[in-house]
Amino acid sequence: MSSDFSDKLLQFEAFFFDGDGVLYKENTILPGAKELLTILEEKKKKIFVLTNNSTKTREEYVEKLRNFGINVNINQILTSAYLTAKYVSETFPRSKIYVIGEQGLKQELERFNLEVLNNWEEKDSEDPFDFELRSVDIVITGMDRKLTYVKLARAMNILKNKQVRFIGTNADVTFPTPFGFIPGGGAMIDILEKLSNRKIDTIIGKPKPLMFNEALKSASVKNNETIMFGDRLETDIVGAKNVGINACFVLGGASSLSDLEKIAKTFYPDIITNSLSDLVHSL
Repeated sequence: MSSDFSDKLLQFEAFFFDGDGVLYKENTILPGAKELLTILEEKKKKIFVLTNNSTKTREEYVEKLRNFGINVNINQILTSAYLTAKYVSETFPRSKIYVIGEQGLKQELERFNLEVLNNWEEKDSEDPFDFELRSVDIVITGMDRKLTYVKLARAMNILKNKQVRFIGTNADVTFPTPFGFIPGGGAMIDILEKLSNRKIDTIIGKPKPLMFNEALKSASVKNNETIMFGDRLETDIVGAKNVGINACFVLGGASSLSDLEKIAKTFYPDIITNSLSDLVHSL
């Protein structure tokens, strides 16, 4: 970490944080997270959490962070589930949707008055074809820890219809936990692309610019007044740099130092830190 950069850290007006792997791992807060956010709040900085995790609603993330002793309001949280629901409601209103994902994603879609056709927990005891496959307009995918054979069979057959839109909340193939990695939302996309013999039409989450631009708009700040803290190079860091936002690469999460060789040098992070604790000590 550059000492010159850490000296200038507080010159930024807005601080964007990834959630999983940066602030916490599942239900465990990571070292330095609460302390750094407290310092930034005292300095009247603008704080936003930008997460590709589509399994929870924004309200659930507010509660999750509050349980860690971090107080943010719902407008400081941007999730791939919320932004997917917002995008679909504005671009394809009155759509009928089939979801590979969890209840948080379904709830966000329904809050935008979108019709989720499978708003129950589907079980493998169900007949895959006992469903109105032809009534679906859009298949939306996110991380799904209750993925079943019947869900895959239904989504596969729905996507055979080329008129059906195929939208992903995010393309993160893996998801970090305190015990190791598990399949993420991108894994669901990969499976369905293979089964349906087609490519996804749209991906909403990082590294796509939508989430970053939405946060910049909400914070009323310029790109160069902002820094993004992320643990996944190909989404958090590349995505931020691609829209002109400064980036801090936090080690110990999804990516490692050796992964830097996989991205172009123009996307290299401005700062690298072992943990948020190191930044707290530098301040």
